Amino acid sequence: MQILVVNIPPEFTDTELKSMFEEFGTVLSAKIGKDKKTGAPEGYGIVEMPVKHEARASVDALRGKEMQGKPLRVRILKPDDPFHSATKPGRDGMSGSRQFRGDGGNRGSGVLRRGGQRGS
Repeated sequence: MQILVVNIPPEFTDTELKSMFEEFGTVLSAKIGKDKKTGAPEGYGIVEMPVKHEARASVDALRGKEMQGKPLRVRILKPDDPFHSATKPGRDGMSGSRQFRGDGGNRGSGVLRRGGQRGS
């Protein structure tokens, strides 16, 4: 199970994140999200735990825990979670489900259709 952890202090490392969850069970991986251009931490991390009841116990125990005056937000990620599509680029290189206002894809009044008429 993948667990999203938000409000992580900037100086926190992958190792510290992993050890925080290891007290509840086996941790396969723990990664702090970083900006691709600057490498600066973005304040969130993803932890992967293989055993469901251990993952749920860690979420329940760590949710709301204060770190540098901010409460941790911790939740289990589901495969269809919008967090996944917001962090992975879509086919056009833009973030998955993000569209600009008025951008209806191939539909809408701004698209030329057969016959050269708009919106028909």
